[in-house]
Amino acid sequence: ETARGTGRGDACVEVKRTGSRWRSYPRRKHTGCSAIRPMGAIVCASSVDGGQTGVPLSQKTFLKTDGRIVAVGDLHGDLHKTVTALKLAGVLSVSDAGMPLWCGGNTTLVQVGDILDRGDNEIQILNLLLRLQEQAVASHGNVHMMNGNHESLNLCGDFRYVTSGGFLECGKVAGLPPDLVTKFQPQLKARLALFAPGGPIAMELSKSYVALQINDTVFAHGGILPHHVEYGLGRLNDEMSDWMSGRSGALPPLLAMGSPDSILWNREYSKEMWGSPVDRNRSCATLARVLDCLNANQMVVGHTPQEQGCNSACDGKIWRIDVGMSRGVINAPAQVIEITKHPTDADGPSLVKVVS
Repeated sequence: ETARGTGRGDACVEVKRTGSRWRSYPRRKHTGCSAIRPMGAIVCASSVDGGQTGVPLSQKTFLKTDGRIVAVGDLHGDLHKTVTALKLAGVLSVSDAGMPLWCGGNTTLVQVGDILDRGDNEIQILNLLLRLQEQAVASHGNVHMMNGNHESLNLCGDFRYVTSGGFLECGKVAGLPPDLVTKFQPQLKARLALFAPGGPIAMELSKSYVALQINDTVFAHGGILPHHVEYGLGRLNDEMSDWMSGRSGALPPLLAMGSPDSILWNREYSKEMWGSPVDRNRSCATLARVLDCLNANQMVVGHTPQEQGCNSACDGKIWRIDVGMSRGVINAPAQVIEITKHPTDADGPSLVKVVS
């Protein structure tokens, strides 16, 4: 991949990929989904930043790749459905020892946010994606994670959607002793420490995007509106990263997460049934303005569960991929989308298909 700066006219800047040492993971004899145990210790110990450690997100908000792209919607703490989705995407296999293995070659995987809440295996999912990210970079692919509204809620200390299993997982990751790990107050303190801005999990989430464009496809959790583009998508990525990492003086970026029309909360493009043709036309016209500004052909969003599964609207300009697959949502079958370059026209729009 190549990364370019925040302006559409910036020249491409090649970013050298570097490796990273990983804490060893326990080996298992099983080979099923439940055998994948990517949770070692606290995740921030040594992770990779897509091979671009130290590069601000604003400098890699707009990317190019020659490989295929697969996008996965909201996961909400369901490890089993996560594994199913990654296998559907053709990027995950499991070794005989139960270790997760990247098998996607130069594929780019995008997860559009909401790893957290409603399920019991949030940190295990995060660690699995980080593990695959390291392996993907070594195969000239990549894994890009995005922040959703539930990531921002947890960094704000809003734990209303956290399950009892999610609190228990935090106690284990924080290393609470056996006499405390099952008690709520120590679990709560552990979660606060892990997820507060600058905390170990928050530091990992600070490397995730608010907005991302790869080739002619734009990705966001809720949706990007014209005033977000005018403000600067790279700028919003950096502001969110600064706040999550606990940088002194950094404030939560309101355009990213602070209102119903922020990028993480927006549902403008996600309605399966618009109130009227006028509403639909208005939403599609807004989307067209955004895509025109970004020289893009389609946008991919999550956030709003789609009862009909992954689907598109506005003549294929918007793809909605939150299918509610988590057991904590509607326990729908896993689906992903695959995005490939036009087979005959190098400048033609990418092709998108649903994989289920």
